[in-house]
Amino acid sequence: MVGRGAIYDRKSSRFIYERYQNTPVVTEALRELFHDKFDLKSTETVLNRIRNNKIQIEWVDVDKFSKLAEPLLDHATKYYSSPASVDKAILDLVKKRLFKTKHRLICARCGKWQLAIITEEVKKNLSCKYCKSRQITTTFYSDYDLIKIIQKKHSGKKLSAEENHRFKRAWKVASLVETFGKNAIIVLSGYGVGADTGARILRNMIDQELMYKQIYEAERQYVMTRGFWDD
Repeated sequence: MVGRGAIYDRKSSRFIYERYQNTPVVTEALRELFHDKFDLKSTETVLNRIRNNKIQIEWVDVDKFSKLAEPLLDHATKYYSSPASVDKAILDLVKKRLFKTKHRLICARCGKWQLAIITEEVKKNLSCKYCKSRQITTTFYSDYDLIKIIQKKHSGKKLSAEENHRFKRAWKVASLVETFGKNAIIVLSGYGVGADTGARILRNMIDQELMYKQIYEAERQYVMTRGFWDD
């Protein structure tokens, strides 16, 4: 069902779980997990000792990871690689492509304002020229339907299920743009990077280099799993 060497992805895992959650497959997987892999009793003991201040946690800066940490970090960085693992020349190409990506910006608040623009021309702080709202969403350059959906919603008309889905997604994007400004537009320029993945990248952003690296990794992950989802 899932190859032993498969890279963990939360979205894929949730899809598999929801598909098989009422079958013996999941029942047996959970039994094996809790019986063979996890020591729940000892974990509870340790957590209680931490909670009661019997175990103190200290943050220590190190130059080299411990043997215990290495395999855990190796697994985690299959999705978020260290900056050194992505060649600078590749990141430069990624930046160039992202900055040339075309967008259609739309005011999610009033639906009256829209602007076709490429990423590099986007201002740091966006706002609607009509209602002055900073809740600006973005969609594909060739998408002429979203603004109609937003206007339809604000006029009080009932949306179809698909239109309602797109409206809610537009507001999620607008929330990212309002919070993170131009960086949100840059992240959402990534191939296959939607609101959820974009939010994760932006929340974890430490600096610009890490942001571009995570966009690259998200694009790579999307390409690797796209066939599975399309199916």
